[in-house]
Amino acid sequence: MIQVGFRRAFAVLAIAAVGVAPAVLDAQVRGGTQGRAGGRGQMAQRGGLTAADIQAQFDQYVISQAEGVLLISDEQRPQFVRRVRALQAARRQARVARNRLLAEMSQLLRGRGGDEERLAAATRAIDEHERNTLANVQKAYAVIDEVLTPWQRAR
Repeated sequence: MIQVGFRRAFAVLAIAAVGVAPAVLDAQVRGGTQGRAGGRGQMAQRGGLTAADIQAQFDQYVISQAEGVLLISDEQRPQFVRRVRALQAARRQARVARNRLLAEMSQLLRGRGGDEERLAAATRAIDEHERNTLANVQKAYAVIDEVLTPWQRAR
């Protein structure tokens, strides 16, 4: 598996992106764009960044930092890049799904004295999602490890 330091770097960068992306998007929306469809068009016309642009830049930053730390060779680069992007995509998808599940739970809780059976099912769904996310991220790390040399894995 990848060393803890490497994982910690990924985690720090992920936390930074989660904190920065909403602030950038919020600032752009407050800058005069109205509505979802109109806002996207106006942001693009003004040279603003979309959420997809921010994600792509963040992914590229993570990849470049990892390449520098691990001294990825030219032969390893294509597979390494593809696999790190898959890891980042899996994390993003998991975060979106988790937020959706939490929003559903929040709606149930706002009902005050809501159906306990539905609350229990929502809690189980979140727990199951967390287990699946952990397994998927571990698989993604294992796939990245396949590309790395023992020295790179130790780094």
